[in-house]
Amino acid sequence: MPKVEEDYSDYIKHMSNISGLASVLAGFILTTLTLLITLVPDPSQTTVQLTLFFSGILFNIFMFLAGWSSFNLIYFCRKVPRLTRELNIINHVAVVGFSIFGGIIVMIFLFSNLRLLALASTFPWLFFVIFTYIFIWRPFRKFRETRARILTKT
Repeated sequence: MPKVEEDYSDYIKHMSNISGLASVLAGFILTTLTLLITLVPDPSQTTVQLTLFFSGILFNIFMFLAGWSSFNLIYFCRKVPRLTRELNIINHVAVVGFSIFGGIIVMIFLFSNLRLLALASTFPWLFFVIFTYIFIWRPFRKFRETRARILTKT
């Protein structure tokens, strides 16, 4: 009797859509945040800074979601290539890119002389960097070191 293989292609498409949507929303939020800072006459007002802070948090959430859904797709691949030096470098660059991209929000606030907002925005960003390590990088590395090795032998 033939072994029934599970087909995850629909789920992979779904996760790809989530990743794409999160990336688009992060880009939209970054553009909106930049426009708010440049077009509002006084960005040092409390209401404006609260809006900017909330926008920065949303940006970090969507960047984390884009990174998580992108890296999560490997768990549903039937055949995973051997982890070469080049693939390892690409993996590192991708996860570092997703992690430090949130720092752009802090830099925008610093360049706009919104120092307290930049300081306040640093904490959520570092929170998401830690979450990226815990929920994306560590499980991904463990998968690549154990299960991927087993899958490539079959």
